[in-house]
Amino acid sequence: MNLIRKQLHVVTTGRQELGEVAEIVSRLPVHLIDMLHIREKHRPAQELIRWYETLKPLLPHTALLLNDRVDAALAVRANGVQLGGGSLSALQARALLPAGSLIGCSVHAPDEGAAAAAQGADFAVYGHVYETGSKPGLPARGLSALTQTVQASALPVIAIGGIRPELTADVLAAGAAGIAVLSSILLHQEPGNQVVRFREALDRTNPTSRRELS
Repeated sequence: MNLIRKQLHVVTTGRQELGEVAEIVSRLPVHLIDMLHIREKHRPAQELIRWYETLKPLLPHTALLLNDRVDAALAVRANGVQLGGGSLSALQARALLPAGSLIGCSVHAPDEGAAAAAQGADFAVYGHVYETGSKPGLPARGLSALTQTVQASALPVIAIGGIRPELTADVLAAGAAGIAVLSSILLHQEPGNQVVRFREALDRTNPTSRRELS
């Protein structure tokens, strides 16, 4: 049986400039990464376009998504978008984007995961699973809530928030189809080695879920 590998998504931190991120990405084993999300909420559309046009040549075989901004994604014919709570809905975005575009939705509860599936998203990103510096002061939602969201949605669910290589097996056991990581890769002293560690942790688990991304 041809097994689909568990997903590794890398997400920009919002705390680094384009030149720094480009330099890091140029040194990563990008064939081990399934998607890279440009998540720079404070930047205007023209800057996001520049980020995409700079990073995409470094990721020829990796999907590169723009977060929230469907307009910028349309301008560069991005591989897809990741939609947040204040973005267009998946249904609205699908009507605008070219055929074949990937659409992910950020969700925080089982009903949101079910709604994303009903609107035609390709996957959901659920978090935050563990405590994380990206969400200071907010309690972790935990593995049980992740499992409930996986069970409520027909979509592959990617877990995010405070995930380290040694926690990956527990996240996958909760039903996640993969993980998304910010600072644990892009702010790590050894980002390339971290990608390898995450990929090895993901590949140790037999990917049998029907919800995995193709």
